[in-house]
Amino acid sequence: MLYQVSADGQDLRSLSGTDRFTAPRAQAVRNWVGSGILAVFQPNTMYSVWFFETKAGIRNSYYVNIEEEFTRSDSGIETSDLVLDVLVSPDRIYAFKDEDELELAHRAGVFSTAKVEQIRQVAQQAVKDVEHWEFPFNAGYEGFQPDPDWTVPTLPADANWEFEDVAGGD
Repeated sequence: MLYQVSADGQDLRSLSGTDRFTAPRAQAVRNWVGSGILAVFQPNTMYSVWFFETKAGIRNSYYVNIEEEFTRSDSGIETSDLVLDVLVSPDRIYAFKDEDELELAHRAGVFSTAKVEQIRQVAQQAVKDVEHWEFPFNAGYEGFQPDPDWTVPTLPADANWEFEDVAGGD
C-alpha cells in the first residue's frame, strides 16, 4: 500500500503537535500488517465502514473512517482521510477517535472551521446509522469470507500520488 511518511521517512504519528499535519511528506510503500479488513465504501457517503477480522475469522467490530467521498480510478478507489473516526463495538456502543488530532489539523490550517463542522456532522450521521443499524452494519458482513480463488491484488509498480497543499485556513 502507499503510505504517507514525513520527508525523512518517519511515521507521521511519531510527530508531535501540528507537525503531524504540516511537516513535508514523502511516499512509502508498505505491506499491510494486521488482521484482515473488509472495507465498505458507499457512493455519495463521506465515510467507509471497516469490518476488522479477529484471529478466529469473525468480523465483529466496526471502524467508521470519516473521509471524502470516494472516486473510482483505473487502479481502484481514491479518497482522502478526514482524521475523525468512530469506533463501534459488537454491542453497538460507539466512541469517537482522534478528536484531538482533528483539532490539531484545524490549528495547522489543514481544515477550515466550516470543514471541521462538516466532518463532525458526517460523524454524527454515521452514529445515527449505527443507532438505527442501517447499511452496511445490517448487511451480514461479519461472516463474509472472500472466495479462496481470489488473488490478493498487488500495488502497480508505478503507483504514486501527487501531494496537494491541503491547508484550508479559515
